[in-house]
Amino acid sequence: MVIALLHFEIHVHSVRSLSMFLLKTWRESAFGVYGYLNFTKSAFMEHSKRFNPEDTKARMDGKNCVVTGANSGIGYATAEGLASRGATVYMVCRSKERGEAALSQIQSTTGNKKVHLELCDLSSISEIKSFASRFSSRNVPVHVLVNNAGLLENKQITTSEGFEQNFAVNVLGTYSMTESMLPLLKNAAPDARVITVSSGGMYTAPLTTDLQFSEGKFNGVEQYARNKRVQVALTENWAEMYKDKGISFYTMHPD
Repeated sequence: MVIALLHFEIHVHSVRSLSMFLLKTWRESAFGVYGYLNFTKSAFMEHSKRFNPEDTKARMDGKNCVVTGANSGIGYATAEGLASRGATVYMVCRSKERGEAALSQIQSTTGNKKVHLELCDLSSISEIKSFASRFSSRNVPVHVLVNNAGLLENKQITTSEGFEQNFAVNVLGTYSMTESMLPLLKNAAPDARVITVSSGGMYTAPLTTDLQFSEGKFNGVEQYARNKRVQVALTENWAEMYKDKGISFYTMHPD
């Protein structure tokens, strides 16, 4: 009887493992096709044919914009683009040295001196709360929040607050920053918006309750995809909550 039950348990485990493997394989294959059609350079060039050139010329004078992870890459390009259109930009960066260098370059390139550096480590909830308290005391309405700061760490690292590092930055950081800015976003309604830089890679991962990847062998790429999936779910929830309150929420895949 015991042996029979053991064989049954092994069979169930094998079937479950096979099902999970097939589901993961299907997701990756489906994303391969969907991704090629939507997330590659050639796909971007095809979609860009439908862009309205006038949309890229919009002025942002009088608008206050907060951009996280703004000292390099997409964050830097976003901050520079907003500054070139006349916006007041608040660059939220972890490194003072790199942040100051980026700030100086953007001010020089755009001629816009209304660009400011704000220091905050997005992997720390306490730092985000401290930043939010300082920033909120100025009573500046926030018209645009760009949640760009992100991390893909292949090693399983735990922050000082006890969270897996990718999850801390990509999910908790995004959530905490957005929630802390909501009062200031409400002050900018009905023209307020939140844009979170996600990734098409999120299609390879399902929503899971194992948010910190505590089960199984850690995989940084898979955890990143899971995090990006959660970002989209959070955005959908916020969009529903604030659809009649003048705050719009969006996610995007960077091309």
